[in-house]
Amino acid sequence: MKVKNSAGRIVETEIAGKTIKPFAGAKKHTYNSKVISLTEALKKCGIKDGDTLSFHHQLRNGDNIINMTLAAARDLGIKNIRMAQTAMFNVCEPVIDFIKEGVVNRIEGSINGIVGDYISKNPLSFPVVLRSHGGRWAAIKTNELHVDIAFIGASASDECGNCTGIFGESAFGPISYSQVDAMHADHVIVVTDNIVEYPCIQQEIQERHVDCVAEVDKIGDPKNITFGTTKITEDPMKLQIAHDCVDLMDAAGLIKDGMIFQSGAGGISLAAMKYLGERLEEKDIVASTATGGLTKLICDIYKAGRVKNIYYSQVFDDYSVKFIQEDLGLPADIGHYADPTSKGRTIDGLDTVVLGATEVDVNFNVNVNTHSDGRLLHGIGGHQDTAAGSSLCIISCPVFRKTTPIVREKVTTISTPGDVVDAIITNEGIAINPKRKDLLEKIKGKLDVVPIEDLKNTAYDATGGPQELEFTDELVGITKWFDGTILDVIKKVKE
Repeated sequence: MKVKNSAGRIVETEIAGKTIKPFAGAKKHTYNSKVISLTEALKKCGIKDGDTLSFHHQLRNGDNIINMTLAAARDLGIKNIRMAQTAMFNVCEPVIDFIKEGVVNRIEGSINGIVGDYISKNPLSFPVVLRSHGGRWAAIKTNELHVDIAFIGASASDECGNCTGIFGESAFGPISYSQVDAMHADHVIVVTDNIVEYPCIQQEIQERHVDCVAEVDKIGDPKNITFGTTKITEDPMKLQIAHDCVDLMDAAGLIKDGMIFQSGAGGISLAAMKYLGERLEEKDIVASTATGGLTKLICDIYKAGRVKNIYYSQVFDDYSVKFIQEDLGLPADIGHYADPTSKGRTIDGLDTVVLGATEVDVNFNVNVNTHSDGRLLHGIGGHQDTAAGSSLCIISCPVFRKTTPIVREKVTTISTPGDVVDAIITNEGIAINPKRKDLLEKIKGKLDVVPIEDLKNTAYDATGGPQELEFTDELVGITKWFDGTILDVIKKVKE
């Protein structure tokens, strides 16, 4: 069949067996500013009851965006929001009130501190779902976790939504968590306190993904990026553990030219990085790459010429924010860093990583989510991802803390399974996973090793053993392995 289209041409409506629509007219696509208020942005994106809202946490305990967004949603009468934040810190304490008021009824994202403590005692109607950084990326990418509206904090954005977290008064580092949200959410709102001339000179999120730019007074305080465990320990006992971590790397032959390493954000892990920098200097070795979170310690190793590249996915202090403004290095989004469904990740080349724990057990399982009293106080972060990606995963922790054994028969919650944990280093000795016969052979005659059961017995002798907890049937949370399978459940402790 032939018809005349809007351009006045006679065209076929079926070619090679396929139906083709005739041209129906055109109009100019003109530049329009997307800058509106946060409330107007919520309305424009059609927020409704039961929506899933996502946020990134790179301002950490300095973040204002979660609280102001939920307040705006409440003022619009919205109920039963599912939060899908990458993490939540004590600054988000008002979330407790939003839960009580029915504004929030589900959370699928890491929770640190006050909010987690509240939910431990007052479980939500659906348990909190905890994923690793890589696991969250994969969940959104595969639509296991569907986001209705993504809120992306930016320290600078132009009127069209091209934005960055690297410069501006509220700079916090790269927007490494939100690319997957921007690509897969139904609607995307960039939230900024700094509108710059088009085009924004750094574009971590681009206008093609952005519906609205919400201009606010202040997205947060970058001085509060450093929070909780992200400070190097000064405890002599913990410093010795950190030193032993480096000794194990050395004995295993991993401190060599071209090595790739990463540290967790805990106090012992950070101290281990300080000692690693010193060891690199002593041995006149230049590492290839430091991956993961960027700290002043890593910047110092880089400036000393002891590591060629810093391949980072977030920053943990304001010093590092200023550092990357002068030397951008190699920022990597979380998908590049840890997406388990991708064809290659930065963490897959890790020689070694040093991570922390709230508990470990005789099967080398690690708990980072709950304390021994059952309270949900921490997220998984990159713990699972780096443990599985590294050649040598070291867990650093004391044998006991105060009257609580840390090395136990069974951890309260499994965050990272013992299958991917290679060594546990404590103040009472080093335990190597018996599955790592190759590692045991490498360090033979160089370092003393003790059975993990001996460390457990030492902890129990010193503390009288673990507190016996009685749980109800109410589910507080679920920990997932990064492939989306359920690893463990967190139940409410009976009072």
